[in-house]
Amino acid sequence: MTSEEDRYDGIYKFVQCVAARKIFLEARQTLASGNWDSSISLFGKARKLSTDYPEDVNTVDLILKEMERYQESRIPDEVSPVDTINLADVDKRPISRLDEENSTLPQGIFFLNVSEGGSVMRLVGRKFISENWIANKIPELFCSIIRAEMILGVYADMRVTEGGYTMLYRPFSSSEKLRAFKDIVLNNCADVELVFPFPLLKKDTKREFGSPPEGWSIDDAFDVMLSHGEEHIRQFTVTYLSTLKLKSPRLYDPACSTGVFLSTMKTAFPNCYTIGQDQQMADLSRQRVDEVHCGNALEPKIKSGSADVVFVRFLNSQVVRSAEAESLLLALLPTVRDGGYMMVFGHTPVLLSSSNFAILESFTLLQNIGATKDKTGIFQYYILRKD
Repeated sequence: MTSEEDRYDGIYKFVQCVAARKIFLEARQTLASGNWDSSISLFGKARKLSTDYPEDVNTVDLILKEMERYQESRIPDEVSPVDTINLADVDKRPISRLDEENSTLPQGIFFLNVSEGGSVMRLVGRKFISENWIANKIPELFCSIIRAEMILGVYADMRVTEGGYTMLYRPFSSSEKLRAFKDIVLNNCADVELVFPFPLLKKDTKREFGSPPEGWSIDDAFDVMLSHGEEHIRQFTVTYLSTLKLKSPRLYDPACSTGVFLSTMKTAFPNCYTIGQDQQMADLSRQRVDEVHCGNALEPKIKSGSADVVFVRFLNSQVVRSAEAESLLLALLPTVRDGGYMMVFGHTPVLLSSSNFAILESFTLLQNIGATKDKTGIFQYYILRKD
């Protein structure tokens, strides 16, 4: 356990009961070794020791429920994609529903908007626990990757109440999920958008989670965990930047955190010049970044039009609030040079959508999502070019 996991309420799942912590950690390690049954038993023991801590009991119950969802949703290796999805047949199926409390895991609900022939098919889905969480590499249950088995089916309707959300959909078979996902990847993720419509809310105030007012407490262990959560994003970024063939580009990250992301870019492109900025972690990133500034992203510390690429990695659920996201984006737009790029992504859901980017003057939206190297996962990755 890191100090940040212990303190950061609601986002990273841990237990406060001291007697249960050792068992909880053993359960995580046992799960990482592949022993699901023993892990489930250990989580149960941790739950029994936490009876005087209602929130701990809720946490363990949630984890066990998500582990069950993961196992039930996996698609066996022998299942193959159908040749085509017959939407007329899908439309005849009974409607299924997904109910989610707004203070539990609403950020796991997603829409996949697939444009084809002038029309848009909206698929609805729900994340389940990340392989990185199972491997005990990250503290949060979800990562940014969406896989075929997370698709539920074709969107029918939705309801929003004081307590949460109900998604209504016509379900896909496993073979249809594989087909839909394969078509997206084969089309190089073009004409597709991944949207997360519902932010996580605090149970008592019904306000969105954001970064702690006093900032994040980062130790070495938490630094490593943050790095694991965006490894696939860094790989995709390096691959995409290599196609642009930029000469000695200036790369700017206005919320650079510990500097690992920019450091990866520097390793891949030694001729680039990296510029980081962060309100709380500027000192941590100095050893990894060419130039570092301390400050809020609302007030960029670089000259207007001086960045070849601006990486926006913080307009995300549980980092900032939805009401802040657009103002932060607008503050950063002037930093991009003519012909330069802005890339928006993150390890939690992006709080803006393609519509927010499409209305920007002097910018063209090139892409909405990226794919993992093995093409088994997709994630939000918006790429804008300044005209």
